[in-house]
Amino acid sequence: MTNLITANSGRLARRLGALAVLGLATTTCGAVRLDPDGLGQVLIYPYYTVRNGNQTVYTVTNHTDRHKVLQVVMSEGRNGRAVLGFNVFLAPYDSWTATTFSMDTDEAFLIPGDSSCTYPKFDTYTLADGRGYTALVPWDFTGARRDAGPGGYDRTREGYIKIFELGTLIPDTPPAIAISPVGNAAPAGCGSLDDAYHATYWAQDRKAHMTNPTGGLSGEAMILNVAQGTVMSYRATALADFRVDPADMPQGSRASVVNHSAPDVEGVGLDDAVSDPATGFATATIELPNRRQELQFPRERAIDAVSAVLAADAVNVNYVSDSSVGATTDWVVTFPTRPYYTDQAIAGSAPIKPFTSLYPGAGGSESAAGMAVPYSLRDREGRRVSAAAGTNEAVDLRFNTQVIAVAPSTGTVPLAGRPLGSSLAVRLQPVAGGRRDGGWMALDFLRYQDGATTANRSLRPAEDGTVMLGLPAIGFSAVNYVNTAAAPGVLANYSMAVPQRRTQDCRRNTVSCR
Repeated sequence: MTNLITANSGRLARRLGALAVLGLATTTCGAVRLDPDGLGQVLIYPYYTVRNGNQTVYTVTNHTDRHKVLQVVMSEGRNGRAVLGFNVFLAPYDSWTATTFSMDTDEAFLIPGDSSCTYPKFDTYTLADGRGYTALVPWDFTGARRDAGPGGYDRTREGYIKIFELGTLIPDTPPAIAISPVGNAAPAGCGSLDDAYHATYWAQDRKAHMTNPTGGLSGEAMILNVAQGTVMSYRATALADFRVDPADMPQGSRASVVNHSAPDVEGVGLDDAVSDPATGFATATIELPNRRQELQFPRERAIDAVSAVLAADAVNVNYVSDSSVGATTDWVVTFPTRPYYTDQAIAGSAPIKPFTSLYPGAGGSESAAGMAVPYSLRDREGRRVSAAAGTNEAVDLRFNTQVIAVAPSTGTVPLAGRPLGSSLAVRLQPVAGGRRDGGWMALDFLRYQDGATTANRSLRPAEDGTVMLGLPAIGFSAVNYVNTAAAPGVLANYSMAVPQRRTQDCRRNTVSCR
């Protein structure tokens, strides 16, 4: 695991050779895009947590008739450093599930929920019933990898998750047979995968018995709190056509973009997007309200293709914040690609657009990573709810995964009413009189202060000069109701999770793309 985690940063900062542009294909097999139905090659889960009595259950499902090799990367929420990485093997139409939990310590643990094969196996610790589990680890932000954040196990207790399809397995080959269930029994060959990585076929050739990714993955997560009797579920963000080859027809017949790695040697990342291995370009498809944009980025800036797909100039959610019914809202905002632009170990001495501040290295202060984002509140009648005099309507989103606590402006809410209990939470400014019991809230990702000047955030330009505006973000609102008027002994809590909404815009030669 140490090798996976340290390799992630090394591979992100690697120097690439000269880019040989062989010409653009007149038609493409695909471009990385956000799939509205939640199916793709890459799944991003914006939040996991074991704080406040919560545990997180997440699932990935293979909706195709192909055997698949996946890599799961769990990242802590402050600076996006890896806390766990492993491979999962899915048979056709197979699902895999796991639970992140704690046991009254600073540590967080992961335990699989079914018998699908994994590498490495989960056998660090064993429950009384024989099930194996493992701990999330802080190795990527301790020792030589130390950054400005805390260095203990507690930092692993909340963050986000990425799942990558590395490739498909050719039917009837040794790994496909090994991971396939036998009748009603579990796969019989999971143990052979260790030899495959260390002694036999994958030790010699990572692409052995494999062809290109074909997509068709979906993901869901549930944040459960047994003591409170609540569950909040959400669907993972799906990136389709993350790695494709226009010459791979039918898709999955070549091995040209297989990206298979052993998680204890090296890892994969969101900067691995490619739309044509012959040119190295990564193309992004963005569906704007009135038009579709196809933006190309060179190999060394493939991360910008993913950021362009996730970009938003503003995001918003509805909220409930009413002390009379014990209602409060936590808004999770995650920037999955942010480390590539702000982690000092990757970006260097200056932040990269569209972000404007670095997350410092060891000895620095996390306050330097501060990113003041303007917000606005409106009540249910559409009236603006202003902040109190002398305060700014802005929140400091300094972390990769940020939780905005929308608490009542009057009265109190019991601790049990906090949906997530996050240590990454920021609170809104007091209001200028009146209440903020419910309505909707928006974040303005477009504008920021550059000295005394208000400037616009934008990504680095695509090959045609088009720039996406704002920040790449995903997220959801988590709402809890704690019914304090219930009869003694009656559990009366209610919860829900709702995806955030966004607007997108870009500029080409100063003209809006809308």
